[in-house]
Amino acid sequence: MSSWRGTRGQGLAGHFGPLELAILDVMWSSGSSSSSGEMDVSACARRLDGGQAYTTVKTVMERLVIKELLARRKEGRQYVYWARSSRREVEQRVAAEQVRQVVDGFGDLAVANFVRTVSGDADQLAQVRALLAGIADPSGASNDESEGTAGVSA
Repeated sequence: MSSWRGTRGQGLAGHFGPLELAILDVMWSSGSSSSSGEMDVSACARRLDGGQAYTTVKTVMERLVIKELLARRKEGRQYVYWARSSRREVEQRVAAEQVRQVVDGFGDLAVANFVRTVSGDADQLAQVRALLAGIADPSGASNDESEGTAGVSA
């Protein structure tokens, strides 16, 4: 049934290339262990496991700057880089983007399949119910007066 699926990973691994994610992981881990969370390309390359070339790491870090995931500033003859957002913030942004793409592409089918997917997990279902209960009905009607999810935007 799922043989048509790609081989990419789940979560951030499905959104970023392996080296992009490895660099982001290094940057996120440095943010919690050092006072500034900043490092140059050489320091990042040393912390990576794969023995990647300096130029490869620099190129990927520059692409992450363009994607606004890393920021940089010139310090002497080199740049120092740092993560612009925490891992959790990036996960939130990527998840929101992915959900929006699925809903835009499949509409009601996406919403229905999402509900079916979470209905088997009591904790996830409770979270969805709490989120839906917190959404104000834009028409001003109370929850008793509205039927289904007509007042809820996806």
